[in-house]
Order: sequence, then structure tokens, then C-alpha cells
Amino acid sequence: MPRKEFTSTSELKQIELFVQILEDKLHDIYQILPRPDPRRGLLNLGGNILKTIFGTATVSDVYELHGVLDLQNINSDIVHCLANQLTYVKKVADTTSLKSESIANLSSIVKDSTIQSHDKYQQITRDLFWFNLIFLEQNTTYTAVRQM
Repeated sequence: MPRKEFTSTSELKQIELFVQILEDKLHDIYQILPRPDPRRGLLNLGGNILKTIFGTATVSDVYELHGVLDLQNINSDIVHCLANQLTYVKKVADTTSLKSESIANLSSIVKDSTIQSHDKYQQITRDLFWFNLIFLEQNTTYTAVRQM
């Protein structure tokens, strides 16, 4: 009985990728080809002559015009999206500015509170030092009076 050989998954993925690339290229070629119009003949000799003499549009000219209009619609969509993005950026900038002002205000309040508490600490330390000094002097005076 002959042994069956299997194709590895990596080879299958390469083949699948190759087929996808070929399909994309085929799709691109179809996009380039002119689209047949059932109302027109196989040769558009009359349309080309009328275009040369009177400047009338041929089917290919109309397709090009539709392509330009599609691009214009896409551009207007892009402009609309950019306008929305700019609006969001402005809102974020305004919010950030407001928040930074609030943070700066809170920071100055904390700084002032810290300075005031440090000043009170210095005053209390000075008062305690004088209290200890006075108490020591009174204790020394009391001891001297008692020893007499």
C-alpha cells in the first residue's frame, strides 16, 4: 500500500497567500479595464468622432468624471473627520488647561498651608524653648532660695 504524503500547514499558508495576491492583482486589472456599456457598440467610432468635432463626452470620459466625483466625496468625508478630530482635540485642550489651572491653584494652596504650618511650628518651638529657659531659671532660683 503506497504511503500518502501530506502537505505541511506552512506550505498551505504560502499557497493561500500566493492565491490571495493573484486575486488582488486580477481585481486591480478588472478595475483598469473599461466597463462595457450595453447601449454602445463594440467600437465607439461615432463617439470618438463626435468628441473630436463637437467636444462631447465619451463613456470613458464619463467614468473618469465619476471617479473624480468619488474622490471629491472621499475628500469631503476626510475633511469632515478632520473637523471632528479638531473639535475633540480642542475639547481635550480646554479640559487639560482647566485641569492644569486647578492643579496649579491647589498646589499654591498646599504650598501656602505648608509655609503657614512651618511658621507655626517655628513659633511653637521658640515658645517652648523660652518656657524651658524660664522654667530652668525659676527652678534654679527656687533651689538657691531654698538652700539659704
